[in-house]
Amino acid sequence: MIPLEELSRYGTDGMTREGVLESRKHYGKNELTPPKRIPVWKQYLEKYNDPIIRILLVAVTLSAIVALIQGNNLIDTIGIALAVILATSIAFLTEFKSNREFDALNAMREDTAVKVVRDRSPTTIQMRDVVVGDYILLEAGDLVPADGYLRIASDVEADESAFTGESEPVGKNPDDEVLKGSYITAGRGTMIAAAVGDYTKMGEIASSLVEGVRPETPLQLKLKDLAHLISRFGYVMAGLIIGLVLIQGVFFGPPLESPLEIIGFLLQACMLAVVIIVVSVPEGLPVSVTVSLALTMKKMTRVKSLVRRMIACETVGSITVICTDKTGTLTMNQMEVAAASIEVPEQAPDLPSTPAEWITLNATVNSTAELDHREGRMNTVGNSTEAALLRWIHRSGISYPDIRKTWSIEHQDFFNSKKKQMATIVRYENRRFILVKGAPEIIGAMCASVPDMSHLHKLAGRAMRTLAFAHGELEACETKPEHLTWDGYVGIRDEVRPDVTEAVKTCNNAGISVKMVTGDSPDTAAAIARETAILTSGIIMTGPEFRNLSEERRRELAPDIQVLARSEPHDKLLMVKALQADGEVVAVTGDGTNDAPALRNADVGFAMGVAGTEVAREASDIILLDDSFLTIKSAVWWGRALFENIQRFLVFQLTINIAAAILTFIAPLLGLSPPFTIIQLLWINIIMDSLAALALCSEAPHPALMGRKPIPKTASVITPYMTRAILVTTGIYIVAGIAGLIIGLPFMETPQEQATAFFSAFVIAQVWNGFNCRGINGVMPPLFRGNPVFFGIMGLIVVIQILIVQYGGTLFGTVPLNLLQWLLVSIGTMPVLLIWPLLRVRLPSE
Repeated sequence: MIPLEELSRYGTDGMTREGVLESRKHYGKNELTPPKRIPVWKQYLEKYNDPIIRILLVAVTLSAIVALIQGNNLIDTIGIALAVILATSIAFLTEFKSNREFDALNAMREDTAVKVVRDRSPTTIQMRDVVVGDYILLEAGDLVPADGYLRIASDVEADESAFTGESEPVGKNPDDEVLKGSYITAGRGTMIAAAVGDYTKMGEIASSLVEGVRPETPLQLKLKDLAHLISRFGYVMAGLIIGLVLIQGVFFGPPLESPLEIIGFLLQACMLAVVIIVVSVPEGLPVSVTVSLALTMKKMTRVKSLVRRMIACETVGSITVICTDKTGTLTMNQMEVAAASIEVPEQAPDLPSTPAEWITLNATVNSTAELDHREGRMNTVGNSTEAALLRWIHRSGISYPDIRKTWSIEHQDFFNSKKKQMATIVRYENRRFILVKGAPEIIGAMCASVPDMSHLHKLAGRAMRTLAFAHGELEACETKPEHLTWDGYVGIRDEVRPDVTEAVKTCNNAGISVKMVTGDSPDTAAAIARETAILTSGIIMTGPEFRNLSEERRRELAPDIQVLARSEPHDKLLMVKALQADGEVVAVTGDGTNDAPALRNADVGFAMGVAGTEVAREASDIILLDDSFLTIKSAVWWGRALFENIQRFLVFQLTINIAAAILTFIAPLLGLSPPFTIIQLLWINIIMDSLAALALCSEAPHPALMGRKPIPKTASVITPYMTRAILVTTGIYIVAGIAGLIIGLPFMETPQEQATAFFSAFVIAQVWNGFNCRGINGVMPPLFRGNPVFFGIMGLIVVIQILIVQYGGTLFGTVPLNLLQWLLVSIGTMPVLLIWPLLRVRLPSE
């Protein structure tokens, strides 16, 4: 920041047009440079790091080599390649769109109007247009648009919690520094801009943040393990088929006499190996996971959660601890009168005569706040406590502007943290009065008789800010009477959001521990924590106490701490690391610039969309568009539904893959033709599975999801119950399939019809099995309600299968079937619906 002495050359008349251009040229624009992001092409290529995508790339390569050597077409190779491109492109485009929405959200902040002096006249410009040397007019409620120095300060107080973590405003005097991103909460003043954009304190913090390597999410770890298992199965099956074909050819087949025959024989064995790999690897899994994430991401945005990192949709369903702020997240972030010594405010017809009338007058006139009615909403300008009093009066049907017109103000002595009071001298007709409000102990000591303050202690225990009122009549030249008359008091607090307590209890029932990390005092924090069910029997600790502990001791105590009061943003980061070291999956909320490290290091970082700074939002995974804890609970609910939907699809596809792989392996051993062509397998494993993924991943969350404990990081994505269902269903498919290949299907007159009916029966059986997979949690959803997308897509799969058989014979190697044959295929496969009800599969709740 430029020293104050060097800014004297700009004068007090404001910048000229030429001066603005010169300053911008030398000191830059008032915009934060976005953090260095990975180039778009690298972001796309990163999607190919998925282990299953890598397996598919191996299959693409082998398929292409075999096709080129044998002189065949590349239809099979192109089909696998298209599946890979589809999966990677969906993931890339979804995240790219989310980042665009995020950038638009940040750009809105730079459009904030700022009052400045230009060419000797006050004017309004956008925040992005502020330059070094600008004289900026500030008043209560304004966002400080740049770093600089106050030149004129009339009882100015600034909220710098985004930098310090302290919730209380800081008093400012002339020549004091003010920082971009802080808010003026009281008083009026003029500042001169000394640093803009990247050269501000906020810009320095933003530039120090690096993208870093985030911890792998529980889903990524589980899918990586699954991919390794599947790849081993595929490679073993491929090795077995090559070995068996070689044994058959060498010992039981006709002798291979020429090199061409030997090469052709080996190529045929390799082709069968490629078929096995294609069958074994769940090609549709990357697409299904991506589709699931994209759908969940879209639905979460509808419930006020803007997801910046797509995989965070799943991680949020696995969190075990939420470290949340108080102000704005658990509370409304709006002070309201919650208790008072009078029943309701009253407006006096002339001179007040009752305590209610004097309190109403005092709250109205002895104030600098305003209520701004705009676009059907009531916005507050000025001190939040004074605004709460005006809203209280407004709700009583009293027009505070009318009262202010009646009473002329002679002098105002503004509130500051040292005096803890505000006084206004007013005139009514020929009489003068002083209206005083402030801390009860200060106001009470100024009164003729000491008032009873026993009720005030109870209000303080309920996290209320108490404010007392008194008045006195002044003589002609008097500015302070000997004694005041006590009028009463009010209790003001930032009310807890509706349903927050229920949301916290829901999280606790779901195995999620909620911790409050706040800059408020221990008493205030404890009161709110008890009211919201966060504090039960846990520990209350202050930030200084926590940060002075050893790393090992922090790790021991972190699980038992329920309230961390008087904390700074760095304490939040220490809490995150201590919990993660204990194996917890941690979510953190933050709105300040200094919250960015904690947001970035957490497993899921929630930034505030309304009150959050650009730096905090940039460091987050999910942005809460309404700053509410209820939205976090909804995000967890959707995250758990996503994981369950992926499990549904895994059961669906692995049943297909294992059955198809073993059938393809056993058929040659029995001297039978392969049951499927590669292009048929591509339809079964890629296109049909991708459609099924869209169907099964559209299942809405159900209430039981929030009655289960989070799934441990070390737990497999395939549960024992799922394994049982897969193996039993696959076993039935294999036995029925081998019987069909050996004995043949009835009413099929030619080998081509047999092969076509076998292919169709396999597909229709999977459609019926899709109904089973909907009930993976043991409770079958309503048959024709709850997920119309599922029924539409399953119907589409059947229609496409009929079109393939009736009209796609050249490409798919099929022949048309008549109506009787189609009925036989459909009815003959319907018993699949009985498998899961008989198994009574139910996912464990732990």
